[in-house]
Amino acid sequence: MDWHVKKTDYYLFFLKVTLLCILFMVMNFDKSLNADYGNYLANYEHDWWQFELGFEFISYPFKLVGADFLTFWIFSLVLESVLIAILFRNNMIFLFAFPNLLFISQGFLGTQIRFGIAISLFLVIFSFFYKKKQFWFISAFSILFHNAAVVVYFLANSVRYLLNSERNIFLKKNLFWLCGFVICTVFLSLLMDYMLTSFGYDYYVGTKYQEGKSLSSILYLCMSFCLLLFLLCRKVNQEYSEYVYLGFVLVVFSLIFSKSSIISGRFTLVYSIVEPFVLYYFYHHIGKKKYFFPIFVLYCSFCYLKLITFNPKAFF
Repeated sequence: MDWHVKKTDYYLFFLKVTLLCILFMVMNFDKSLNADYGNYLANYEHDWWQFELGFEFISYPFKLVGADFLTFWIFSLVLESVLIAILFRNNMIFLFAFPNLLFISQGFLGTQIRFGIAISLFLVIFSFFYKKKQFWFISAFSILFHNAAVVVYFLANSVRYLLNSERNIFLKKNLFWLCGFVICTVFLSLLMDYMLTSFGYDYYVGTKYQEGKSLSSILYLCMSFCLLLFLLCRKVNQEYSEYVYLGFVLVVFSLIFSKSSIISGRFTLVYSIVEPFVLYYFYHHIGKKKYFFPIFVLYCSFCYLKLITFNPKAFF
């Protein structure tokens, strides 16, 4: 029996490595189709240091030894892949995650590479240090790779320190914080253009990036909101409950900022990395039950419909 378990684990490990290799190849798609590759190339070759310090520091050793930019680019993609492998070290959660990872492979992971590293690193830290007192300090390192990670940092630390992620949403402390969170986020959304201008992102104001999200995206967020709310209304003193709360605040944040495709879209993608933990939580505690399993399958099918937008031409 022990041999059988080990053999099964071996097969799962082999499958995981194979899927990670496929993911890496898709992330490393045709450079001529990569909207940001040229900017990273110019910054590297001219040594402009125009990006966040964390990203510039990991590129510096490559510059010292005279490595070309392609070498550093491959290293960055490998780094993302390693972080993803560590984050989804539970094989079942990785299988839930792979369709989402494939969906974000060419945009989030393969193009917005600084943000991809920052969020992957943050979630790895979240997975190891969430219950540690030093979480607020350790998790701040991810911001060194992309300043937009500060939003996820704030949301996750709020979940960690300001509410009880081991109790359901009806706990007074949780209700009070969530109501305050919604009010503050709505207020910030009203100041959206002003904040973008203040932080040097005025080139987004009045452009297509400030247009509202598509109906399909709104529907996806609403469905996610309903599932997360359902899970949080139940007893949540279970493994991975912190991911359910984190997913909930990410979805609420994305819905409130839905009039800005650049902001809402970016953090919807962050939720797509958290979502596999939510699906695992749903399946493990509810979905595998006889009457809930068909609902679980239907919900997963709906979630993975996003894959129809995957562009294989950029890979092949």
